[in-house]
Amino acid sequence: MNKYLFLLFSFLGGGLVSCMQTHTNVDLLERAERYIEVYPDSAMKLLNLIQYPERLHAKESADYALLWTQVLDKNNLDSLQSDSLIRVAIDYYKGKNDPVKAGKAYYYYGKTMLVKGKESETMEAYLKALTFLKDTKEYKLQGLVFEHIGYLNLGQGMYEQSIDNYRESVRYYELADDNIGEVHGCRNVARGYLAKQDYDSAHWYANKGLSLLVDTTDHVKSSLLQLLGLIAKDNKQYTEAINYFVSAIGSSKDRNDGLRYYLSLGRTYMDMGKFRLAEKCFNHCKNVDDEFILSGAFYYLCLLKREEGNYKQAFLYKEKSDSLLEIVRNNELREQLLALQKKYEADKLVFENKQIKLEKEKQAYFYLVVVLLISGVSFSLIKRYKKKNLRNIEALRINEKIIEEYACRITEFKQKEEWEQKAKKETIGKLNRKILELTSENKKIRDNSCVEALFILGELKQGRLIAENMSATERQNIFDFLDLVYANFISRIKADFDLTKGELLLAALIKLGFSNQQLMIVFDCEMKSVYKNKQRLKSHLLLRKDDALEQMIAFY
Repeated sequence: MNKYLFLLFSFLGGGLVSCMQTHTNVDLLERAERYIEVYPDSAMKLLNLIQYPERLHAKESADYALLWTQVLDKNNLDSLQSDSLIRVAIDYYKGKNDPVKAGKAYYYYGKTMLVKGKESETMEAYLKALTFLKDTKEYKLQGLVFEHIGYLNLGQGMYEQSIDNYRESVRYYELADDNIGEVHGCRNVARGYLAKQDYDSAHWYANKGLSLLVDTTDHVKSSLLQLLGLIAKDNKQYTEAINYFVSAIGSSKDRNDGLRYYLSLGRTYMDMGKFRLAEKCFNHCKNVDDEFILSGAFYYLCLLKREEGNYKQAFLYKEKSDSLLEIVRNNELREQLLALQKKYEADKLVFENKQIKLEKEKQAYFYLVVVLLISGVSFSLIKRYKKKNLRNIEALRINEKIIEEYACRITEFKQKEEWEQKAKKETIGKLNRKILELTSENKKIRDNSCVEALFILGELKQGRLIAENMSATERQNIFDFLDLVYANFISRIKADFDLTKGELLLAALIKLGFSNQQLMIVFDCEMKSVYKNKQRLKSHLLLRKDDALEQMIAFY
């Protein structure tokens, strides 16, 4: 009897303790949610009071995952290296009737993907966040999402889209009565217009941001002043630019930001030819721990010494700048390796592989539909383009042959006796006019032939077309363009070396001056893949390891 009573009381006591613990956890989560926006450090302390977060279930587990991700992000900690935590919140909220938390979860998932360098997944997450938030009154959060979408588009060089995104963020910040958010939005719009070199619009939005700023001690004031200085500098209004940079330095509270403004001020003095003042500004930035600022200071000192004709000192500054950038790259590589080690933990690897497989299947179906639609249109154009190109090439050959014949005849006329000089001059004049007419005709033919290739190259540079989605016709248009412009470059390199279509395309883009960043966009890959593809191309071109690929292709 006593044994059964003991078991009964033990069961009831355990249940009571469990209920009390659950109630305590819910209370801590609710308090942390109230403090998260204003006092993120206090919210972190409250979340740390939860003893066993892995034992939370359903809503409590999702709330904890979302709040913990927010806390780490707002406290500027190493918060977004792993996406496993925020996925818990996404998996729960996307199936529940809570669009605010679902949108917030997708927003932080997008920030996580951005840290990993997955821009397409980042954009997809932000768009899903907007889908959940569009019918809510979370205006500030919607403003943040549009602001980060603008950052993505600006980074890809899509200035018009980024400006539209920033304008939307300003509108939502205004609805949320968030003065600082509005000012940041105006600054971002101004930066977009500055990138487009639309200085009048950039100047208008920067001044609007200053006029909206209530708290003049906020750090955004100094960044707006610097922006106005850059606009004035680009317009060669150097005195006005100097005044803005000096004001930015005076109002800056962050030491590194102030040093960046010193670099802008020094660059302005340098453009004015005031090298001593410029050197003083650059030297002011040398005693700093930030490698980027220090590298920038040495780089500008290198340019300054080069302008002064002191090439030895310029070379020394260039070496210092390059060595600092190498240190930064090594640190970034080290951080990437640590992130990869965390990413490929055993229990997370299976889950992420499943997600990747699902994403690839979705992308495969999408690309299949796109290819089917495009192939139907492009197939009807292939023969016409081929015939057009063949006619143009044949006309060029005929005209070149005629030009050679006329040139030979000119040479023959020049070798005749003096008594034929007058008649020879008349004949030479006629032939020269004919050569000019044929050369003009060739130029028109080349221009007409290059239109399609130039359009495709423009699409590649803007990121609206990638190599994987290029049709055979589009590739051939580019190859024909290079044959026309660079003396049968593609035909010669195909005859001399055994290259794949991908390597031919890579060689063509390098010949056309595509940068590594543009190659990353064209081939939809990371920088490492670009370097690997270049090394593979070098080996197939029979180059040594220390030979310069770009130089070989440029002079081939």
